[in-house]
Amino acid sequence: MGDNCIIRVYRPEDRPAVREISWNTADKGRTVDLYFHDHEAVADILMRYYTDWEPQSLWVAECDGVVAGYLTGCLDTRRCNRVMRRSVGPKAVAGAIRRGALWRAETWRLAAAFAGTALLGGIPKVDLDEYPAHFHINLRQGFRGQGLGRQLIEQFRRQAQEQGIRGIHLVAWGDNECGRRFFETMGFRLLRQQPLVLPEGWGFQKTSTVVYGWTKEG
Repeated sequence: MGDNCIIRVYRPEDRPAVREISWNTADKGRTVDLYFHDHEAVADILMRYYTDWEPQSLWVAECDGVVAGYLTGCLDTRRCNRVMRRSVGPKAVAGAIRRGALWRAETWRLAAAFAGTALLGGIPKVDLDEYPAHFHINLRQGFRGQGLGRQLIEQFRRQAQEQGIRGIHLVAWGDNECGRRFFETMGFRLLRQQPLVLPEGWGFQKTSTVVYGWTKEG
């Protein structure tokens, strides 16, 4: 990690930066604009639970005063899922509709892709008794390969262990070979793989998501 980089807990003033990083890196380090251009809706889905309901588990990498990346941690995935269903998700959808999402073709292509994913099995299932915590991690271009991701994960694992939480899971793109190798070097093991349908131009592509898990006992 760079000499001028630190890992610290999220602060309210980080909100614009972490939201921008979320939509600008969510597609394997690339912008989500290939699929959806409503950055506010994407940032709400990806970040609002962590900034508003569990900021104490949101860790930031700061380099020379710049937010270089983050790890959105959650110690209780069941609680997160409830908040997403009851508050975050509906508000994000309502906001997107107010901004005209229903009139854009990309919205309907994305909805069709979600339906295709559901027909193939939907969101990967995780044993939340064994792996109750989860995280997602993103770094800006130019700050990768410096050990920041490793530092963020190690910080969250320490936090989870201090809270008596034994298992952590994460969901990643199945075709992100670099990311998958990184998680495996961090001690995460593959739990399952699930088909995923995404828009591709005016058609669709079939890819996958993978679930990795880690426990203190390995």
